[in-house]
Formats: sequence, C-alpha cells, structure tokens
Amino acid sequence: MPPEKQTVSCESCGKSFKPTGIGPHRKSCLRRIHKTHEDSAHFDLLRQQGERSRGRLAVDNDPYSATGSSTAANTGPAPEPAVLWPMVVDFESAASVVGADDPVDAVEPEADINVDDIRVEYHPNAGKPTVTVPFTEFSRGHAPKSYTPDPCTAPWYPFRTRLDFDLSEFICGATLNREQINFILKLSRCFRTEECTLETYNDLESTWRATSHRMTTFQESVISVPFAGETMEFEVHYRSLWDWASDLLKDTSVGLYFIFNAQCLSKFDGSSFIRFIDEPWTADNFWNVQSDLPPDGKVLAFILYADKAKLSSFGRQKGYPVVARLANLPTWIRNGEGLGGGRVVGWLPIVNEDKRYSGKTSFANFKNLIWHESFKKILDTVSVYSKNGCWVTCWDGVLRRLFPTILILSADYEEQAVMALIRGVMSHHPCLVCLIHQNEISKFPTNCELRTSENISKTLQEVRSQNRADEKEQILIEQGLRDVDSAFCAVMNMDVYRALCWDRLHANCAGSFGDHLWGELLKILEKMGRQTMGKTERNINAMPHWHGLNHFEEALSISYTDGQKLEDLSKIIVFACHDILPRETEKDGYLLLHCLCAYVEFDLYTALELHTTHTLTAGREALHTFNSLIQKYAEQTQHTGKNWNFPKNHTHMHVFDDIEAKGVTRNFNTKPNEKMHGPLKQAYQKQTNFKDVAQQILHVDHLRLISEHIQCKIKEYDSYRMFRVATNMDTVNIAVDEPEEEYFHVKLGSQVKEPLTFEDIEKKSIADNAFNRFRGKLSEFLNKYFVFAGKPLPGEKHIQFQRNDTITEYHFVKVNFESTINWCQYMDYLCSHPKFHGHPRYDSVLIKTQQNDIFGRLILLFQCVVGGEAFPLALIQPYDAPIGQRLQKDKHLNFWRVRERPRGSSEIISVHSIIRGALLYPDHTRAGEYLVVDTIDTDMFLRVQMMHKTAGHH
Repeated sequence: MPPEKQTVSCESCGKSFKPTGIGPHRKSCLRRIHKTHEDSAHFDLLRQQGERSRGRLAVDNDPYSATGSSTAANTGPAPEPAVLWPMVVDFESAASVVGADDPVDAVEPEADINVDDIRVEYHPNAGKPTVTVPFTEFSRGHAPKSYTPDPCTAPWYPFRTRLDFDLSEFICGATLNREQINFILKLSRCFRTEECTLETYNDLESTWRATSHRMTTFQESVISVPFAGETMEFEVHYRSLWDWASDLLKDTSVGLYFIFNAQCLSKFDGSSFIRFIDEPWTADNFWNVQSDLPPDGKVLAFILYADKAKLSSFGRQKGYPVVARLANLPTWIRNGEGLGGGRVVGWLPIVNEDKRYSGKTSFANFKNLIWHESFKKILDTVSVYSKNGCWVTCWDGVLRRLFPTILILSADYEEQAVMALIRGVMSHHPCLVCLIHQNEISKFPTNCELRTSENISKTLQEVRSQNRADEKEQILIEQGLRDVDSAFCAVMNMDVYRALCWDRLHANCAGSFGDHLWGELLKILEKMGRQTMGKTERNINAMPHWHGLNHFEEALSISYTDGQKLEDLSKIIVFACHDILPRETEKDGYLLLHCLCAYVEFDLYTALELHTTHTLTAGREALHTFNSLIQKYAEQTQHTGKNWNFPKNHTHMHVFDDIEAKGVTRNFNTKPNEKMHGPLKQAYQKQTNFKDVAQQILHVDHLRLISEHIQCKIKEYDSYRMFRVATNMDTVNIAVDEPEEEYFHVKLGSQVKEPLTFEDIEKKSIADNAFNRFRGKLSEFLNKYFVFAGKPLPGEKHIQFQRNDTITEYHFVKVNFESTINWCQYMDYLCSHPKFHGHPRYDSVLIKTQQNDIFGRLILLFQCVVGGEAFPLALIQPYDAPIGQRLQKDKHLNFWRVRERPRGSSEIISVHSIIRGALLYPDHTRAGEYLVVDTIDTDMFLRVQMMHKTAGHH
C-alpha cells in the first residue's frame, strides 16, 4: 500500500493531521474548547453578578459560587482573573513569538497601553526595537524549524531496530551489571512484537561505542604540581565545554529554545511599567556582558557547579563532579533531566589528607592549586573563544558569533571559598563577595567594599613583590586570600566574584534553619521536658497531608541531612509550636518562634519564581526584620553561648543583589545539581568494579547522554509520523492513542462505580449534619443556575429530585490554577475520600465568590446530569464564620485565621469555583478555628500576603 499523503484540517484549531489521527485529536480539541468556554462562562457570571449585587454571589443568584451569607473578618476581595496576570508560555508557536531572537513585527510603544501589557526592551546590540504587547499575546521562545527525517538513516541508528534501542535505554537507566544484561538479552529473544538483534553484553557495548561519537566524549589529562620537594600527579577528566554546547546549539530539539539577546521586561500596572526578572537574560549581568561584546556578538552563558559527592554508602569513596548548564535555555529545560539539562563535564581529583601537613597553610594552598589547575583544563575549552568569539552554524542554519562566558558559579560555601581563593570561615574577611571583617559579619551594612577580580589581582601582585615570606603572608592574612593563580582569569567577560552566588539550599534550608534555628528550638523543647516534646510530635503529625510536602511522624527524634526535608519542616514548625511556647511563660521560645516566622517569610521571598521591583523591596524588608529579630534573640540568650556571627548568615545580605544580577534563585540553586549525585552513586555501586571508578562512572554518564540524544530524535520522528505528511520512509502503520486532555481548570477523578442515590445520601445525614437537605440544596442550586444563565428549565418545570434519582460520586479532583507569582499554570491534587490509604482525607480549598475568596473543606465531590447537561459539583463546609478581634499571637506570627461554620451550613458549589487547594491546620486551643498554612508554596504565600494587606494587617 503506498504511503498516505492526504491531510485533514481540524475545524476547531486549523492544524493538519493524517486521517488516522484527526479523530482522536478532534475529540480532545472539542473537549478542551468546551472546558475553556465553561470556565469563561463561569467567570462571566461572576463579573455580571458583581455589577448587580454587592453581597455574596451565591446568596441570591449564581449557584456556581458558594451559597449562604458571610461576615468573615479575615477574607479579602478576590482578584479578577486579569489581576492574576495570566501568562501564555508558548515555546512552540508556529508564529513569531515575542522574546525570541527572530525578527518580529513591533508594536509601537506610543500605541494605546492597557493594564497588564508587557514591554520588551531588547539590548541595543540585538538591533530590535522595544515592543509593547497585550499580555495574552506575550510568549517567549523561537518558532520551531520544520522537521524532515533523514530518508537514509533511522533515528535510532546505529541500533539495528527500535526495540534494540528501547531495550538498551532501559538497561542503561536500570544500572544493570554484565550478568543481568546478558540475562535480559537472552530473555528478549522470546519477544514476538519485533525482533531484538542484540544477543550479549558485548553486542550492546559495541553498539553504544558506535554511537558514542554523536555527543562530546570525555578526555583525560594529567596535571603535575610540586609540593614538599616532590612532583605530584593527578588525573582530571573533562568534556570540552565548547563542543558540548555546540552539540546543543545544533540539535533541533533543544536549539530552538536558546535566547541570545538580553531583555528588560516590564508590566504595566495602570500607572507605570514595573520591571520583572526571572531568567538570566532578563537580569543585569547578561545585559552588561552583551554590552562589552561587538555589535554582532551573542552571549553564550555557562552555569558551572562543583561539589564532592559520596559514592559509597559510608562516604569512604568520593567523586568530584563538575556540572554545566546553559543559562541561555529556559529554566524548565536547563534544570530538567533531558538533553538540555545539567551535564557532568568534569571530574576533579581529590587530594587525600596527609597528617604530616594537615592544617598547614602550605598544604591548603597546595590543594587549592590542584583544584584551579584541574578546573583550568575544563575552562581552556571555552577561554580560547571568549576574547574574539567563534562563528557557529546553529540548529536553524543561522551563523552566529558566540562569546562564551561563565555567568554563574553554583556551589556550597566551602567550594565557593576555593573558587574565590579565600581562606574560609576563620579568615579576617570570610565573605565571598565583599570585604566585611569577621567581627562584623552578623551586621548588614549598607555600604561594604566588594571584591573584584581586578583588585584581588592587584593584591596578589603586591604580595609577590615582597621579598620576605612573612610580609607576604601578613598581606594575605589581612585580605583573607591565598596566593594561587585563579583558573577563571583566562575567561574574558567575567568576574569570578560577580559569578559566585548565594545558595538557598545551603544558606537557608540546611544552613540558617537546619544548622541553627532548628537546633535552638530542639534545645528549648528538650529543656521543657518529655511531655512537651510528645505534644510537639503530635502537633507535627497532626499537620494534614499535602501533595509535595513531606509528612513527619517523628520529627524531633531524627537527625535530618536532606535539604528538602529541612525545608518542609521549616514550613510547618511555627504552626505546630504556636501553642507549645506561650509568650507569657516561654519568652525565649516565643521570640524564637517569631524568628522562625520571619525566617520562613524571608525564605519564601528568596524562592519566588519571578521577582518585580516590589517583591525585591518586600524581600529586603523581610530580611531586615529577620536579622533584627535574630540580633534581639542573640542578646536575650547570651547566656547560652550560641554564636550567630557566622558567614552564611551574612551572605543573606547579597541574595537580592544576586537576583537583580542573575535572575531568580532557582537559576543558581545547587539543589538540581546535587540531585545528579544520585545517578553517579548508583553507577558506582552497580556498574563498576570499584577500581579506577572515574572512567567507568563517566562512561555510564556518557551513555545516558547518547540515549537522551537518540530519544529526542525518535520523538521528533514520531511526531512527524503522527502529525505531518508521510514520507517514503513510512512503511509501518502508526497506532494513534487518544491524547490526554491538556487544558482544563478542574477535572474530577477516581469515580465511584456504584451510583449514589439521594436515599443513600439522606441516610448519611443521620450521622453527619452536612448532608441535611442535600436534595433540596441541589435543586435550589440548579434552579437558580438555569434562571441566572438564561437557560430554559428542563421540561419547563422547576428541578425536583426523587429519592431514587442518582448522582455519580468522585473521590479526587485535579485543579489547574494560575500562579500569582509567574502567571504559569500549576496543579493541585485534592481528595475527598473516606479511606485514603486507610485514613479519611477531605482536603480544603480556596473558593472564588463575587466579594471574597473564602476557604472551605470538601465533603463530597459528585456529578449530576440534568437535561442532558453534566454538572461537576462539590458539597463543601465553608470556613468563613466571624472570628472576632485579631489575636496578638496572630499579629506576631503573621497567621491568617479562619473559623468553620456548622456542618449543617454546608453548601453546594460548582467545582469551577475552586481557585486552588489549601492546607488548613487546626488550632488546638480554639475549637473550630484553623490557621491557613500559607507556606506550602510561593503562590499561596503571596495570596495570603495580599489578604493581609487588604485587611489592613500590615
């Protein structure tokens, strides 16, 4: 049968498909449009009702919102959808997209400007005018280049069949040893779907070797350094940074996401344009580097990370990987695990401790020298092009003159001290980027002299001009430096002290909290006795489960080293201890709670995925509050001997400067890099013979890179086969699965098989008042909906349900919501289940009404069909009862308190009224009252902050 060449266009979106694929797509497309219209209609109803009534929306009219009256003292007005700044992030639009490096049709700045419009100011060297676009049209990326498969080579080449590659990829990812691989390959010969031609481990290895050249491989070099009358030799393994980056620049699946021109982005708030920063190219340093280049030069910015990794279970065997990422790629690719994500590009030598020299300055200098000589081998591959640039033909066939630079150095303090060539925590000037004295590091001076590569170079020249060793050492001690040549000197357009970054993982989660605040709290609780410790454990365990948040059952008896667990613990500990440490009797403990609250607020500001000038100001204020409270706590607890004068505490003062210079903290957080230690450890334990492990581990890592590269080619090929005109290579029919629906606001799941009758529900009301008058509430809800929406009632009669009528119950709902931080879509997974993993779980939600956003708890998720129309609904218990005057404790700890209404006051809402999920913690000292856990994520934090502001709490 000849290849099928006919295509069919979708009536809804206009895209072309093969006749075999148009059916499933059309269903998905229509569902998506229906859901979009459903959500739009819902918000239109809310807006219309806002013009007709100033009361609660659902009281008299729209049943799509919660019913009943509200006089909540702590509820703020719900922002209109426009106020939430929805962002369309469309990296794959076929049309030109604003923010890409391709030419665009400019919209003149003098044109009419509306609230939320985005202004994009390009670097002058880009040769592009400033544009102002409506927010709904704002997107960033490139138009993808059309893909045509190579008619001569299959994308899985040199594997003989696709099954060969799929099996090889699985084996590589499963970290199997030689015996296990031979067994799997022997078993594979029993497959019937497609022939597997691989027979033995040697077959597999030879095929991997045949394809290893596709991506930049590792090379080995030996460095020789004299010490104590001997010449020491060390092996260093590295990939060419330039060749690795060139591989990605030429790859069609990754290349189209590169951004080469710096941008200044701002958003119109009704009176002025407010700048916002997220990616590195929207921050200052990227702009400044491009200003130093020739007009035709483009920045190729590297992010480098280095840290030792424990490979064996007890840490006796260690490795020293160097990981590279490209700052020109968006975060979701750069910090991801695919082809464009982080890649091991080096393996540094580790100098073993020698008791003869341990603790001596000469030996510390020797280790620093080894590090920089080794790292220089990695940097040599880009430093040669950093002065004059290099022309590269990229994925789109365009020739670009690229200037490589090191924009960000990401590491823990100990590694950064080596990079900066300072003497560490005990030196006179322990800060990595400024010259504050050791005795002053607990203070945050407004003006402090910064280190620069230029002034450090001058200091070292002065040192080397001295004739006497003691004079040299005295200058070095005063400056806290080491007399070693920096590996970074050869790279142009960079200053190592501007590339060093504050690290949230080690400075906050595992630093300020894990090493200090948490330890202080444990001391206070232990002093209070076992009863208090037990109550605290119960309080922590009483925190409701939440998707993505660790649940702790024995938090006080376990020593945590995992930064994520420490971060999650910091988010909940104030809520768990607020009734443990009363202000009247536990003054130190209560002040420490105040410090913890200020710390969490500061930490959440540092974690924001996007910063504006307003949030940067608020973050600096939060830092000032936290530092003031720590100073107060240090003075109040001097008798304990606790020293708060440590460098990581001081580094907080530089974090918001780093954000302005290099983008938000996730651009330089070490967390995604430390996550890569896991696969390296697995490779060591399962795929090496524990001798000369560096080469074996890096070989496995290279296989993973090759596997990702081939997988990208196969995905492109599959997409082409499915959605483009078939080529002569198409000889196999492709089975098209119905695609999963991508765009929705809410989606019910976990359907109960047996329908639920109203008679069954009425029986529930005997034990639970929440189900009282359920049938009547539902009838009233739907009758009001039809009237308000202007639709005729089914059968032109008021809706009345009979006892044997049924509804469909669900136990789960997914809610897509738009972040108030970066305007992207995120998802909450919410349960309404009587026995979720053996325990009842009924999650809380934030609900949109015309006047207020209110909190409530899910009681029942269900779907009701009336007149052929399905209504996804929820029975909820509102948490909007009056709470009276705000407590002094709530002011100090910045709590947002809500109170539940009686179960009998339950209400029916449309699930479309759910804005997002919420986590509510019961206040054990005040029955029926709950504290909103605003620390679960940055979006909830900012929403509650806005509620506080509206309520006049700040």
